[in-house]
Amino acid sequence: MTNHSVAIRGAPSPRFCAALLLLAIAALAGCSQEGPAERAGKKIDQAMHEAGKKVDAAAAATSSAATSAGAKVEAAVQKAGEKVEAGARKAGEAVGKAAEATGKAVEKAGEKVQQAVKP
Repeated sequence: MTNHSVAIRGAPSPRFCAALLLLAIAALAGCSQEGPAERAGKKIDQAMHEAGKKVDAAAAATSSAATSAGAKVEAAVQKAGEKVEAGARKAGEAVGKAAEATGKAVEKAGEKVQQAVKP
C-alpha cells in the first residue's frame, strides 16, 4: 500500500493547525481567571445596584412624605372650614340680634311720634 498524500496549495500545514489549536486552548484556559477589568466591572455593577436601591428608597420616602403632607393639608383645610362655618354662624346670630334691636328701636320711635302727634 502506498501513501499518496496530496498537499493542497495555500492550505495550512498540520503543525500550524496543531500550534493554533494549542494556542486557542491556552487562551480559553486563561479566560477562567478574573482579571482587573472583570473585577472593576463587577464593582461598578455592584455600585450601580446599591445606588439603584438607594434611589428606590428615597423615592419611597418622598412618596410617603408627600402622602403625609397631603393628609396634614387636608386636615388643616377641614379645620379652617369648620372655623369659617362657626364664624359665619356667630356673625349671623349677631346680625339677627342687631336687626331685632333695630326693630325695637324703630317701634319705640314710632310710638313716640304717635304720642307727639296726638292732640
